[in-house]
Amino acid sequence: MKKAALACIALLVLALTGCTQPTEPSSEPNISPKIPTNQPLTIYQATDIHYLSNTLTDGKQAFKTYLATGDGKQQNYITEITDAFVDDVKAQKPDVLVLSGDITNNGEKVSHEEMAEKLDEIEKSGVQTFVIPGNHDILNPYARKFEGDQQVKAESITPKEFASIYHNSGYDEAVMRDDTTLSYLVAPSSDVWLLMVDTSEYENNKRFGAPETNGYISTQTFEWIQKCIDLAKKHDAKLITVTHHNLLDHSELLNKGFTIVQNKAAVSLFAKNDIPLNLSGHVHIQDIRSDTRHGKTIYDVATSSMAMYPQQYGVINYAPNQGLSYKTQRVDVEKYAQKINSKDPNLLDFQQYSKDYFGKFGYTKALGELLLKGKYDVDDADKMAKTMEQANFAYFTGDKSYLQGIEKMPGYALWQAADGEFLTKYIDDIVKNKAKNDLTLEIHES
Repeated sequence: MKKAALACIALLVLALTGCTQPTEPSSEPNISPKIPTNQPLTIYQATDIHYLSNTLTDGKQAFKTYLATGDGKQQNYITEITDAFVDDVKAQKPDVLVLSGDITNNGEKVSHEEMAEKLDEIEKSGVQTFVIPGNHDILNPYARKFEGDQQVKAESITPKEFASIYHNSGYDEAVMRDDTTLSYLVAPSSDVWLLMVDTSEYENNKRFGAPETNGYISTQTFEWIQKCIDLAKKHDAKLITVTHHNLLDHSELLNKGFTIVQNKAAVSLFAKNDIPLNLSGHVHIQDIRSDTRHGKTIYDVATSSMAMYPQQYGVINYAPNQGLSYKTQRVDVEKYAQKINSKDPNLLDFQQYSKDYFGKFGYTKALGELLLKGKYDVDDADKMAKTMEQANFAYFTGDKSYLQGIEKMPGYALWQAADGEFLTKYIDDIVKNKAKNDLTLEIHES
């Protein structure tokens, strides 16, 4: 009798266990958009901030030399520019903020940690933040601290540390993550998803002794991208892609090291799957290019570096059943300077200061190169450098009004007569696109 009772209990346990056995795990990832369907969406995109922590520079000779030999980035005020931008975002409250790489100057760990804290502030204000690394951000041998007249090595970060530091800015919210890169898929709204594609190659930086400039998408990552595309289609969501490197050539002269090496395959894949817009940076200029494949037009918007005049960022708006739009907007540094009661005249009139800084930088660099050649007298070199200054304003800001009358400038004729000069080709490439709109874009829903 006792054995029979035990047997009954055992059978009951087996029956209950059988009823409660776990089912096969679902392959469908968790998708929880914060914005419901048929709602508008506003995305801010900033790129190439090149943030440098104040703890890494004393502002003395080594730092001054670094700025003078750079490319016009205004890292002497990068903290104020960045904090003014954070203030703008918190006040204007877009739905989403995207940082498309080169978040830090040269991948310094403390710079990353401070930027992550600023992004956490933005998250707390109700704005979703998403980031990807640029070629400067990870395993960078150039990570430096500036002390007196010396540059001292600073601590950089690994890919794993990047995902950890920015866990609140995309990696915790990822619907899917690529196994081989820091790429991920997020669904900020039911209607629009973001495919954040890590195109930077940083594993060989230590061996090369310098950050790899080129952008890559591997076969494995292409396969992962296709899975993301398929998932978005299943949920009837539109995709916008974000890369650090450019999807299309933004210059006939400056594309090697800037355009993704496998860009033709990427353009074909995106066009075939009706992905109309890619947001990029890296090249530091403000430029919009398009390509048509499979009967579909795809746009690559390279937003200019926030570290350079005119300190602008992209504003992308999605309107249900209408489409996407893009425009640029400037960081209001002056407003922030007043808010913090700054007495610095440069900050209180920052747009003019920034313009003068950038213009003088471009002029001085061109003048120095021309005089170094020994082919031009000082007067001619001065005229040519002034022409270069105007061309650079148009190129880096995207504002083609700077090109009005450039062909009548005395320096322009001198550039045309300068046989074989690279900078002549550079100016020609800018001037020939003077009618192209690089500040706004409308993509109508088909």
